[in-house]
Amino acid sequence: MRSSEDSARRPAAPARKRQIDLRLPLVRDARKATGLGTPVAADDILSLDCVLHAAAGAGNQPGAFLLSGGDPVARTDLWDLLAQLRQLRPQPLGIYTAGQGLTAAVVGQLRAAGVERLTVPFHCARQDAHDWLVGQAGALKTAHRAMRTGLDAGLPVTADIVLTRPTMSHLAATIEVLARLGVGSVCVRRLTASDVDDSRFVPLSPRLGLLEESLERAATVALERRVRLRLRDLPLCVAPRLRPLFAAPDSEVWLAADGDSRQPAGTAAGCATCPGLPRCAGAPADYVARFGWEELVDPSSSVERLREAVEDQQAGRAGGPLVFAWHGPQRVACASCAAATVAPSAQSTRAIRALLVQAARERPSVLRLVGADLLAHPAAAQLLYDAVRLFPRVAVAGEASPVAEWSDLDLRRIKDLLRFDVALYGPEAETHDAHCGIPGAFAAMQRAVTRLRTRTPIAVGAYAVVHDASQVAAFADAWQRGELPGEPHFRLAA
Repeated sequence: MRSSEDSARRPAAPARKRQIDLRLPLVRDARKATGLGTPVAADDILSLDCVLHAAAGAGNQPGAFLLSGGDPVARTDLWDLLAQLRQLRPQPLGIYTAGQGLTAAVVGQLRAAGVERLTVPFHCARQDAHDWLVGQAGALKTAHRAMRTGLDAGLPVTADIVLTRPTMSHLAATIEVLARLGVGSVCVRRLTASDVDDSRFVPLSPRLGLLEESLERAATVALERRVRLRLRDLPLCVAPRLRPLFAAPDSEVWLAADGDSRQPAGTAAGCATCPGLPRCAGAPADYVARFGWEELVDPSSSVERLREAVEDQQAGRAGGPLVFAWHGPQRVACASCAAATVAPSAQSTRAIRALLVQAARERPSVLRLVGADLLAHPAAAQLLYDAVRLFPRVAVAGEASPVAEWSDLDLRRIKDLLRFDVALYGPEAETHDAHCGIPGAFAAMQRAVTRLRTRTPIAVGAYAVVHDASQVAAFADAWQRGELPGEPHFRLAA
């Protein structure tokens, strides 16, 4: 048996001429060509002149036309269109079709008109999954018949598979079925935000950090069955060992009805090892906008977290305490007692939640939420609820007057807090309200303490914020008289 090193020493095979697909739209939104549950309305079908205008817009750039979108065979002007396209560009003309109306007679006519290849969407070998994705009963059987008809007529057929979360585990089996059918070329592409409605993109998108195993199994089957496999719209780092199978970003160009041409969807920063264009387009912008960039920038750490089971996470060793703060609108007037970073408006709730998720990676033994204006954030109660669900032990400390207005539901949601300490800026109402600059803050703080004690099992305490030792005696006396909650604790202001 030859080793991999022996194979590497063999003379390289002649380089295959790179194929560039110029996706020519037959409908207004050509990216819907995959047909994932998005029916094409009659008004969306482009006229002959519009299609030819888009074709002429390709100019002298290399590539071969691939008609995409809708039901090409159903067009009454199809034969006239094919004839004019052959005059514009002699390269192998192709049609992307789900297979409706593709009989042996029609395939013969297509070959006579200059069509040299077919591309058929075949997203999963399981009929229920494929038909559900495209939103049409019997769609997989139609694709089967179209492929057999094209292959029987000697027309090369490419299967186009869009990766989705519910079907990615069946990818290898799907390629096996295609190989048995006689299909010699398979294109596996990433689901993009343009392929489906916004409401379906997130639940259907597989996490890129979890694709490697499925892609490698599929590549093994393709190699064994001598199927040519190409991977599109995916950054190289999702499956580094499969780099030779990745199609270059510029190997597919989407022509527009306005005569313009566009590369695939925009990209964001890639991983640390990204070679950049023209080899890799980096992180897909539509994916990053919804799932973040971390798993691509630092895949070595994030992939392991994505694969962890709940038991693994619970058994993980906790770190030390972690102090965390977010910024609400500034309320405390004293510059020394207020937050170190002045925030005239509340920090974005979405940004805070993203930071909380990032902090959860550290698995702290206790998360300490501390800040003069922390509880003044409009979504503070919801954010505390998020923290309680993310971290096993959470303690809170801050100016507590806003808590007096929280609903009973808000209090029930945070009942698992480890501790809640309220800030005291004076030993009694007058000095407290004057120091922090919030009229009625002392009375509101006392109401908040009463509600926390009567409606939750949370341990409630307090700490006095002092600037020098002269204030300590007055606070100590107030605690001794039982006028302040908790036991004496002090914090020295900046």
